[in-house]
Amino acid sequence: MIFQWKHGLIWITFEVVYEGKGIKIDNCILDTGSATTAIDIDLVDFNYRKPAAIKRLFGIGGGTHEVVAQKVDKVIIDENELKDIEIEFGGIKSELGINGFIGNDILSLFTITIVYSKQEIELRFQ
Repeated sequence: MIFQWKHGLIWITFEVVYEGKGIKIDNCILDTGSATTAIDIDLVDFNYRKPAAIKRLFGIGGGTHEVVAQKVDKVIIDENELKDIEIEFGGIKSELGINGFIGNDILSLFTITIVYSKQEIELRFQ
C-alpha cells in the first residue's frame, strides 16, 4: 500500500464498517506512540444507543482527551480485514487535518514492512 509522508508522519486511508455502512477514512496516521485506534466521531453516523465505554486518552505533554469506545463491524486496511474490533470515537480532527490514527492495538496484529524511499507499507498478519 502506498502512504503519504507529511509533517514527519505516515498517512494512510482505511475503511471502517460501522452499523453496516462502509466509511472511507482518509488522512489518518500510523501512530506507534498510541495504544489505541481512534477516528473523528463526525465521520460516522454515531449510534449513541449502542453499548460503549468512555475513555480518557493521555498525550505527550500532558494533554487529555475523552473518547467513546465501541465495537465496529470491520476495520479494513489495504486488503486486511479485522472483524468485530473496538475503536475509539472523539473530536480527533486537528489543525493538521488528521481524521484518525491507527494505534498499537491494531498495528501489533501485523508484521509491518516500511520502505520509506518508495512510500510503501506492507502489513501481513502475524
